[in-house]
Amino acid sequence: MHGLKGLSSAKIVVLSMLLGQSACLAARQLVQSASPSAASPTAEQECSRKRAEALSLAQAGGSSRAVTLLTDLYSKCPGYENGRDLADAEVEAGQYENAKTLVTSLLKQQDRAELHSILGNAEAAQKNYKAAAVEYQKAAEMDPSETRIFDFGMSLFHLDHNAAITILRYGMQEYPGSIKLHVALGTVLYADGKSLEGAQLLCEAEELNPSDPHPMELLAETEIVPPELAPRIISLFADLHKRYEHDGLILYDYTMVQSGRWSRSTDPPPPHFADSLEAALRLNPKLPQAYFQISLIAEQQKNYAEEIRLLKKAIALDPNKEEYHYRLAFAYRKSGDEPKFRQELNEFQKLHGATPDGQ
Repeated sequence: MHGLKGLSSAKIVVLSMLLGQSACLAARQLVQSASPSAASPTAEQECSRKRAEALSLAQAGGSSRAVTLLTDLYSKCPGYENGRDLADAEVEAGQYENAKTLVTSLLKQQDRAELHSILGNAEAAQKNYKAAAVEYQKAAEMDPSETRIFDFGMSLFHLDHNAAITILRYGMQEYPGSIKLHVALGTVLYADGKSLEGAQLLCEAEELNPSDPHPMELLAETEIVPPELAPRIISLFADLHKRYEHDGLILYDYTMVQSGRWSRSTDPPPPHFADSLEAALRLNPKLPQAYFQISLIAEQQKNYAEEIRLLKKAIALDPNKEEYHYRLAFAYRKSGDEPKFRQELNEFQKLHGATPDGQ
């Protein structure tokens, strides 16, 4: 009861946004007879066997095949669990409208949190975030579990950062040891410009499970290291590098954190900075960001041919990164290649959404 009351208080912030947003869906009438008579033991065993086979396929990633098996199973054994499993598999297989129609039908029989969650998953996958938030909210009110609160909070992330923060803070109060809620709240706070608190939460998530690099990888993706937390973050990356010494991405992130480049430091990079980036590339040659960072060193040395070579490698791995094209364009200009400068600037402008004017 305490959890439910707490969630009701937390959601006040978001009710005005969500009220009035209809979550009604056009229902598909499933052609089924009324409740069948009790199945024979042999039939029940066959249904159980087929269900186990379908769920095993779904867990192994064979969602389309699982949908086929579960559709056949549900037509012969139209129980609640089989319908729920079919809807879940349909979401995994990208058959969102079928899933929503089936869940809407099942909700008329039993109003359960898990069904609202499946509806929320389908809506979120279609980027219908308001409809998803409505369903996740219903699920969280019925069952304020860690996962339900996480889903509700992250659906709000796409609508209103403050609302998402409110719900995720509530989740943290209820589940203070939850890594996924630490990561979720930290991510939303980063996106909302609160990088210090966001970084603190991601550090706490890492400390809760030091063998999981995910929280620190998310922090590194922001390329923002609050100076106040730099020693703590460097220490956490040092530990990860010791654990995963053959992981090139972790070594790259560790190198960048140590360099101070993500902490707005004006100091020159530490000795062996370039060597460490090269070592990361030897471990993982598919790190465009590492090629880019080494290209900046080549630019400082006025080695424009090397800068161009490195930027082209970065672009080959990440062709949609605007900054890579922009810097390559001006590397061509500095090397005296005006036609390639204009060509590459044109590529940058296409990505940036500007209209090339030939200037």
